[in-house]
Amino acid sequence: MASQLIIYSAHVVLLVLVWLLAYTEVVPVLSYIPECAHCLVYYIYAAFNVIYGVATFNDCAEAKVELLQEIKQARAELKQKRIID
Repeated sequence: MASQLIIYSAHVVLLVLVWLLAYTEVVPVLSYIPECAHCLVYYIYAAFNVIYGVATFNDCAEAKVELLQEIKQARAELKQKRIID
């Protein structure tokens, strides 16, 4: 399985390559699109990438239990020191 860094790097390299092709007018079709449209496409891509990441985020049950236990322990210590009620 590829790490997140490799996946992110592949996306960035692809995006930069497409931008360079449009900027140098190697692909003249992209030069007819206004620059704001390039930004709009990038924003849409970024939004869908974030939504996909949130939708496919894996839960870790062990970490949840451990975190809740640490919260209870911290609350008990704060109550013992009379910092909270």
